[in-house]
Order: sequence, then structure tokens, then C-alpha cells
Amino acid sequence: MRSQIVRQLRRLHSYRASDPIEEELRGWNYYMPPIKPRRYLGLSISDVAYKYCETKRDVYLRKVLKIQGEQRTPLLLGQAIHEIVRNVSNEVVKLLSSGYKPWSVLETLFRNNKIVRSLCPPQFIKYCEEVYKAYALDLLSDFSDSTSFIPVISEFKVDGSPLGLSSRLSVDAIMQLSLVVEMKVGSVQEFHRLALAGYGMALESALELPIDFGALIYVNGINTSSPEFKVEVFYVSPDMRKEFLDARDEVIDMISQEKDPGMPVSCSPSCPFLNYCNNNKR
Repeated sequence: MRSQIVRQLRRLHSYRASDPIEEELRGWNYYMPPIKPRRYLGLSISDVAYKYCETKRDVYLRKVLKIQGEQRTPLLLGQAIHEIVRNVSNEVVKLLSSGYKPWSVLETLFRNNKIVRSLCPPQFIKYCEEVYKAYALDLLSDFSDSTSFIPVISEFKVDGSPLGLSSRLSVDAIMQLSLVVEMKVGSVQEFHRLALAGYGMALESALELPIDFGALIYVNGINTSSPEFKVEVFYVSPDMRKEFLDARDEVIDMISQEKDPGMPVSCSPSCPFLNYCNNNKR
């Protein structure tokens, strides 16, 4: 994990040098456009960045009509994997910091993996157990006597309200105080990177520190019961920031005007509003 992030970061430093971030696009300039929002609606990062519903009708249903979505199995699995990874990463850092050797850390973790069965949907227990073991092995495989570069999934809370976002955004991890980390379960989506821009600018507004890079950790292999971890590191560039801010303003306009954006061409099977939309087609 660490080696993948470091290797990709080296490549991105040249991008930052050739395309520097203008001061007006730093989160700490939340009192002036384009960072300053048109309205303060407490939006989540997913409200803005994610397009599992291409028309954003899911946001309209949740924010305007106040419809309660269903907890579907893919969402429950994602939440379980997230909690398992968070537990493993925190335990690895705690044990290493207490003087445990890497092999002793693994022995301890493998003896105490009861958390898996309490979190995971029954049909995915075996897969979740494999994720628990595989993630621990991955973190420790390139351990270099320092816990500072281990991506601890700790749900760091940050106030995003100056940007029109939620006052309790939950950032998966921050590394070296310059790289924000988000974990995803499932397939790679182009729009996932926008979440990094949103979290990065929110952190800049709260910490007054530049957040120039972001990493997406993908957990996959569900169908094979053999976990796969993939890391993609991005430069949180001016264009990425502008794209997030434009998406935020579009969502603000949609909610303010209370205008139904309509059904998408196709619906994600994991959408929590799938049954509602199917039963209320226009």
C-alpha cells in the first residue's frame, strides 16, 4: 500500500509544478467566489460528487421530497468493509507503536477477528474475513519502521459548512497532512476522484494547510472471495477543484428550485431509491 502511494506520488509532483493551484481555489478562501457557495445547505460529498444516479434524482428525493431510501445489500457490504478496514488499520498502528513486531501484529489480529461476523452480511462473511486478513498483510508487507505512512482509516471529522457542505464530513484518512484518502468498495468510477477535491478543500478551510493530493483505495474481488486492493493517487488539480465546485453549485440550484431532474436512462441496482422510482414513474 505504502509503496504504491509513494510510487504514484513521485509522478504527480511534476503535474503540480506545471499546473499550480491558484490561491482562489484553496479551501481557506471560503469567504469569496468560487469557493463561497450560493447557499449553505449542508450537502454531503456524495450529494455533490457521486453520479450513481446520472440525473441526481437521488439527491432531489432525499433533500427536497425527504424520501427515506432503503438500505440495500451492496451498501451494507460497503459499510461493513469500511468498518473492517478501519479496525485493521487502527489496530496495526496501535500495535506497531506499542513495540510489536510485524509478525506479532498479524498473530494478534488473526486471533481477534470476531468483529467481522458482527459487521458483515451473512452471505459475505467469508469474503469479509479474507478482507480482514489480506488488508493486514498488505499494510505490513512493506513496513519500514514507521507508522506515519500507513493509511489509517479513522473517519476524521471536518467542518465543511464554509463550503456549503455538511458540518460533519467524515474523511477516511489523512496522510502526511497533505494527502486525503478515500476508500471505495466496488468498481472504479471516474466521479470518485471528485470526492477527493471536495474533502481536500474542506480540509484546507479547516486546517489552513494545502491538500494537494488524494488517494482512492479500492477493495474488490467480491465475486471470487479473493480480496483485491488497488490504489489510485491523484493530484487535486485546479480543474478537479473547479469541477467539484461546479457540481456543488448545480446541486444547490436544483434543491433551491425544487425541480425534479427526472429519471436517468438506467438505474443502479444498489440505488436506495430504486423501488420508489419504479413505483412512481412519470
